[in-house]
Amino acid sequence: MSASRFLQSFAATVLALVLLWTGVLAILHHLGRLRPPPFTNRWEFDEKLALLRARPPAHIDVLAVGSSTTFWGLDGGLLERELDVKMFNGAALGLKMHQTAWLVDFFRELHPEIATVLVVSTLIDFEACRPHEAQLFDVADVRAWLQGRWPEFVWYFRYFDPVGVLRAARDLPERRALGWDRLASMRLDPWGGQLLDVPRSEVPEGIVRGVLGGFDARCYEALERLAASLAAARVRLLFVLAPMRPGYLAERDPEGHHLAAHRLRLRSLLAAHRAEFLDAHAQLALPEEAFFDAYHLRAPYARRQTQLIAAALRSRSPDSERLAGAAETQPSEPVPAPGG
Repeated sequence: MSASRFLQSFAATVLALVLLWTGVLAILHHLGRLRPPPFTNRWEFDEKLALLRARPPAHIDVLAVGSSTTFWGLDGGLLERELDVKMFNGAALGLKMHQTAWLVDFFRELHPEIATVLVVSTLIDFEACRPHEAQLFDVADVRAWLQGRWPEFVWYFRYFDPVGVLRAARDLPERRALGWDRLASMRLDPWGGQLLDVPRSEVPEGIVRGVLGGFDARCYEALERLAASLAAARVRLLFVLAPMRPGYLAERDPEGHHLAAHRLRLRSLLAAHRAEFLDAHAQLALPEEAFFDAYHLRAPYARRQTQLIAAALRSRSPDSERLAGAAETQPSEPVPAPGG
């Protein structure tokens, strides 16, 4: 075969594959079985990016960001009504604190009008903050996606993953239609989060028991950098220590040493940058039945947490005022890491 004929055959093959993949994408899109492009390969965040592209918010007053305790722990509509603001839940499942800090920077570049950052966090967010894992996606690509610079199908070539697309297509509409009583639900609320009320019987035992790993100093350093940058930009930061299931703490931290050291370190570093700390675990003191696993709230209790947060955001709490005053009058002292 001559070189020219080979090149013609190769070009024809490539064109046929492009047309075939485009046809597959078109059919899946028509059937409602096409997942968003896998910018992060986290279903909840890729769905969130699709939501932001389809209905970009005119502005965001309050950005909620963090891991699953933020994603599943807030009633966005209730927070908006209580505070008369526009909020967005930018959280994603499984984030560590350095990833949360990175994500805050991304959203603030996208929406520089953000006046308040809200982080709802638990102990597990401070485990293993590996620097190379901080960046969750290609910022230039995601900005281009959100701005609609290219047709949607282009991104399925840029992030070519036929196996993932076809696997997701099998049950995507069904999972998007699941109610809030199913852990497998892929339905986002209009603010980018989820309120779940999952029966304990539907949750695998390993998730109910949870884990408590080693604490990483780099996670606290990431939070301190975030608090410092927000303070410099005059953006309010409210850090919420999320409630945790009593049975989980009784098993994983029976003497309370990990939680006490974690709380002390958070208070110290947040106070140093005039950020606010809300101990929702202590203030709500929720019973076992409030949780569907180790540290995630069922919907009615997530609404109680949202009301507590709204009250804290309406005005500076006495506790946060005390912390700010302490930061001004006392030198910063190193605090031992939990378990250290």
